Amino acid sequence: MERSGGPPGERGAGPSGQLSGCGAEKLSENPGLVCIFDLQYNQNMGKLKVRRYDLKSRKCGPQGNNLRFVFISDLHNGVYGPDNRGLMELVRSQEPDAVLIGGDQIVAKPGYPLEPGLMSVKMLAEEFPVYYACGNHEYRLKLYPEVYGDAYDRLREGLAKTKAVYLENQTASFRKNGFRVLIYGFEMKKEYYERFSRRELPVTELTDVFGTPPEDALSVLLAHHPGYADTYERFGADITLSGHYHGGVVGFGTRGLVSPDFRLFPKNCHGCFEKNGTYRIISAGCGEHTVPFRIHNPRELVVLDVT
Repeated sequence: MERSGGPPGERGAGPSGQLSGCGAEKLSENPGLVCIFDLQYNQNMGKLKVRRYDLKSRKCGPQGNNLRFVFISDLHNGVYGPDNRGLMELVRSQEPDAVLIGGDQIVAKPGYPLEPGLMSVKMLAEEFPVYYACGNHEYRLKLYPEVYGDAYDRLREGLAKTKAVYLENQTASFRKNGFRVLIYGFEMKKEYYERFSRRELPVTELTDVFGTPPEDALSVLLAHHPGYADTYERFGADITLSGHYHGGVVGFGTRGLVSPDFRLFPKNCHGCFEKNGTYRIISAGCGEHTVPFRIHNPRELVVLDVT
C-alpha cells in the first residue's frame, strides 16, 4: 500500500509563474487572508509531492517481473520549471516502465492554450511509453465545437506529433518480461459528469467497449471520474486509476471539502483502496484551474510499484 516519508517521497519540483486571476484579486482586498492563502499556496502548491503505492498482483509472476508506473492526472497546463524540466526530472528519477496520464492535461476554457499540456506529453513520450486517456476537459473540447472552435482538432493534431498513445474508449497493450499489460482508456459520457446529481453508471458502459478483463494479463483502467467505484469494481480491472477531484481542494484525510460536481465533504478524494485483490487509486492531481489553491492537499505525482 502507501509508502510515505524518507527522501524519495520528499523530492519535489516547483511550478513556474505567479498566483494570478480573479481568486487572487478578491483575496488581495483582505491582507490577512492573503497571508494565510500565500502560506498554504507555498506549502501545498510550491512543489509536486511523490506519493508511492506498493501493489501486489499474482499476474506479475516470478520475482523480477516488477512493474513501475508513474500516474499523472489533472495537470491542467501546469508547468514546473523552465520548459517543464522540473516535471521531467522528477519523472525521470522514478525510472518508470510507463507513464499513465489520467486526463485533464489541458484546461477547457475558450481562449486557453493547449501548448503547455501538449508540451509535457511530448517530452515524456520522448523518453517513456506514455498512455493518455481523456478527462472531462479533453472531452468537452470534442463535444462543444461551437464553444471551443477547432481546439479538439488541434489537440489531436498535436498529440499525433508525439509518441504518446491517446485512448478514447480504446485499449493499448505492451509486454514486459513475457507478460502482458492492458491499458484501458475510458471516455465517459457527459451525463455521468453532471453537477448536483449523479446517475448510476452501468457496467455495460465499460464491458460493451472493452469486454471483460482477461485473466492472463495485468489490466489497468484509466477512468477519470472516481465517483463510480462500484461500477469499476464490477468491471474487474486489476488497477483502476482516477483523478478529477483535485483532492477535494481542502483535505480532511481522504475526504475533501468539495468535488467538481459540488458535493460537500466527498469521501475518497485521493488515496489507494484495495478490495478483493484489485486496487483503485485516486490522485489528488498535479494542478488546478478554477479554484487556484489547496489546503492540506498537496499536488502529487503518483508512483505505483506492482509486484
